[in-house]
Amino acid sequence: MGIPRFFKVNEPKRFDYKPLYWDPAKEEREDRNRRIRAELGQEVTFSKSSSTITRGSFRQYSSKTNRKAGRDSNIRLIVIAAALFLLAYLLFYR
Repeated sequence: MGIPRFFKVNEPKRFDYKPLYWDPAKEEREDRNRRIRAELGQEVTFSKSSSTITRGSFRQYSSKTNRKAGRDSNIRLIVIAAALFLLAYLLFYR
C-alpha cells in the first residue's frame, strides 16, 4: 500500500513511433515494369504515373503556400505599421 494522495501525479507520456520504410528505387522499378507490361499488352490497368497526384506533390504545394502566406503576412505587417505611424503622426504632431 502507499500513502493516499489528494492529487494524481501524471506519468510521462510514452513515445511510440513506428517508421515506415519507403524504397524509391523499388517503386521506380515496379512503375517501369508496369509501363512495359502495358505497352506489350500483357496488363491493362491504370498506372500510378498517369495520376496528377505523385509522391511529394503535397509537400511541394505546401511549401509554395507557406512562402505565399509568409509574403502576404509581411506585406500586411508593413501596411499596418505604416497606418499606425501615420495615425501617431496625426495625433501627436497636429
